[in-house]
Amino acid sequence: MTRFFEGVFAQRMAIALAFAGAIVLGGIAAARLPSSILPEVTFPRITVIADSGELPSAAMLRTVTRPLEESIRRVPGVLEVRSTTSRGSAEINLDCEWGSDMNLTLQRVQAQSEAVRAQLPAGTTLDARLMSPTLFPVIGFSLTSDTVSQVRLRDAALMLIRPELSRLPGVAEVVIQGGRRLEARVALNPAALQARGLNAAGVADAIRDASVLTSVGLLEANSQLYLGLADGRPVDLATLEALPIPVASGPPAELGKLGRISLEEAPEFLRHRARSREAVLVNVLRQPSASAIRLSDAAQRWFVENRSRLPAGVHVETFYDQSDLVRGSVDSVRDSLLVGAILAILVVMLFLYSLRLGLAGALVLPGSIALTLVALGLMHQSLNMMTLGGIAAAVGLVLDDAIVVVEHLATRLGGAEPCSRSQAMAEILPSLCGSSLCTLAMFLPFVVLGGVTGAFFRVLSLAMVLMLTASLLLCLSVVPLVCPAGPQRAGGRASHGREPPRWFLIALDFATSHVWVGVVAVLVCVGIALPLQGTLGSGFLPEMDEGALILDYRTPPGTSLSETDRILQEVEQVLAATPEVASWSRRTGDQLGFFITEPNMGDYVLRLTARRKRSADEVADGIRQRIEATQPALTIEFGQLVEDVIGDLTSNPQPIEVRMFCENQELAQQKARECAALLSRIRGVVDVKSGVVISGPNVTIAPGPVAARAGLDAAKLARAVEPAVAGVEVGDIVRGARAWHVRVTLPPPKGLSGAAALAEAVVPLGPGLSTRLGDVAILRTDPGEAEIARDNLRTMVPVTARLTGRDLGSAMAELQRRIAREMKLPAEVTIQFGGLWAEQQSSFRGLVAVLIGVTLLVALILLVAFQSWGQLAAVLLVVA
Repeated sequence: MTRFFEGVFAQRMAIALAFAGAIVLGGIAAARLPSSILPEVTFPRITVIADSGELPSAAMLRTVTRPLEESIRRVPGVLEVRSTTSRGSAEINLDCEWGSDMNLTLQRVQAQSEAVRAQLPAGTTLDARLMSPTLFPVIGFSLTSDTVSQVRLRDAALMLIRPELSRLPGVAEVVIQGGRRLEARVALNPAALQARGLNAAGVADAIRDASVLTSVGLLEANSQLYLGLADGRPVDLATLEALPIPVASGPPAELGKLGRISLEEAPEFLRHRARSREAVLVNVLRQPSASAIRLSDAAQRWFVENRSRLPAGVHVETFYDQSDLVRGSVDSVRDSLLVGAILAILVVMLFLYSLRLGLAGALVLPGSIALTLVALGLMHQSLNMMTLGGIAAAVGLVLDDAIVVVEHLATRLGGAEPCSRSQAMAEILPSLCGSSLCTLAMFLPFVVLGGVTGAFFRVLSLAMVLMLTASLLLCLSVVPLVCPAGPQRAGGRASHGREPPRWFLIALDFATSHVWVGVVAVLVCVGIALPLQGTLGSGFLPEMDEGALILDYRTPPGTSLSETDRILQEVEQVLAATPEVASWSRRTGDQLGFFITEPNMGDYVLRLTARRKRSADEVADGIRQRIEATQPALTIEFGQLVEDVIGDLTSNPQPIEVRMFCENQELAQQKARECAALLSRIRGVVDVKSGVVISGPNVTIAPGPVAARAGLDAAKLARAVEPAVAGVEVGDIVRGARAWHVRVTLPPPKGLSGAAALAEAVVPLGPGLSTRLGDVAILRTDPGEAEIARDNLRTMVPVTARLTGRDLGSAMAELQRRIAREMKLPAEVTIQFGGLWAEQQSSFRGLVAVLIGVTLLVALILLVAFQSWGQLAAVLLVVA
């Protein structure tokens, strides 16, 4: 090996050039590598959302959810099917095997969904998506104004901002939420209709039939081929007013004489706010290979450069920026590099009295990081919390190798019997390689670790392996070249010639001659550690402050949109009085991500200030206490985005989830409420939800005996009263790139609302004949229905909760004990614990297997190096 190193050191100029080139390439790689919070991991989850209008939950379950579940369950690789059925919507989550070809699985899911489409109610829409972190926005902007209408704000977002931002490199989609739309409103006059023997449903049909664009065929003339079109669409409000409506007993009547036609804001059952005002929210989603930092910078720069193109008086604010956390991770790696380099220099100077030797050891750090970044780029990885965390964690190991090499070279090159660099490196090579192999072997078993833990740890392990490999190469090539050839002196003393203190030599001699001392010391340490193990908490994700909070909320079942909005405006006063909240956005009846949402629920995204005394959890606790004190009817839940994203992509974002399985839904709901009450009494458990989600009440129209004799079935009654409820969309007025929907409405009688107004709706019985709905139908007000959750075709109610000031492991242990002791569960009710705790338990089992694999690999390397069972046992005993 001496000749090998002589050949290597003879190429000192080539090595110096290669080292400088690596530093340059590392800088280029750092600038080009994409950045994100999470590594580019394909999560094995697919979500299917079905929308069937306003069908009741029970009908949705029978006609939509079950057929889809049974069909999708046939897809190979699907492990679990979970569904949530609410009024008019169903969300089905499919968890597949890790390592599956998810694009192929998605195609199979879409095919199985289409296979049962004919069995689903008419008008049912299906949307299936592969769940990934890219479904959540990288950066979000809010548009608010005191002078510009919500219609103009939405138009600016749709027509200007979305196309412009969509062209930025790395943008996958720009999602616009909020704002208002205009529509042509036809408010019919009941008296005018009655005078002509018309009804609202008939007028709506007449407008729909007239407002068509259809082809009549191809015409050939003058050596050209013409497309024949019949176009009766109105081009403006005046044309719509002049539209003739057939009258059975006389000439047609112009639509304008049957009611008032005006341009109005379309009815919306969603609300979006920011800065205590209605807002339009612009959410930018990135492509999988895009950099969050570069995309965020580009989007921010576009708003700065194009401010004049937006309407005057529009305020633009960033309510969420994912790149903040990525920048923080990059800064932490930079700080680790600087602190590590300074400490390496100080340690070497302290023991060897040489600044040059300290600089030689510290030189390994930038070189190792540069080579690691180049390798990550070649492997199509990104800068994320795992890769950056791996680089930061490996700094100490890198410096350890460098200091060992520097100390050995200083001792051998300047000792009493000096030798050449080649001889010194040949002497230390076996120990250095053995030490590095033992460290590298620790990361190999992570390759076979499954689940989300394996997916993340593989990326972290890759970064650490690359750092350690680069460090080993640099310690064998660059460090020997920059170390001085002779003794380095400081204050007239040889830096390497000092004898160890006498007390140290005496203690060392005693320990080596009395083996039992070391064994007893190890046993004492183990004896002390075992009782302390029970005091250590356990969790799934490390505690971190992301600089942002998610606040999910739910008002009581059936709460109207206006009342929900009023309650939340009082919540916003609490947010405005919290100094750590820099900005926020709110969605009502809508959420971030791909989920079904009821009109009385939604979420806030709170962006926190960078410099604050309280942590994100402490801020959340303070806001929670104030909201619960002032709004007892409001159910809230706090979380941080990364934790929620991982939970949404794996199982459930809540740390605690107790699944109550029972086909008797009333019994399951009763036991779920008992479990929620028990959870609320456990220390550190907050944001408890019983899992019983009630939608708003229903007004049911049932045909009575008179309706049956008149030949009126439920479909005819629904068609007759629809204009009096939400109105009927019957066409469009196209205005260039925009279109106004035409909606026919029948205003309710004065002084009446709800079921009383509905009973006065006019139902046609024949030409010129009509009656009240209340005379031919039975109107019944039913209480709200509960959402129906299912897991692998079994009905369940999930009870969920979060934690504050307590670890997950101890809280779950207490919960399990108290459920077994305090809850009496009938035989037909079974429970299962899920949430992040289930992911933690699965991860711990995998990590135990990894620990065993690591121990075996390290033992194998040590046996090859020492060829002694005794020395192997000594090393493992010290490690234990």
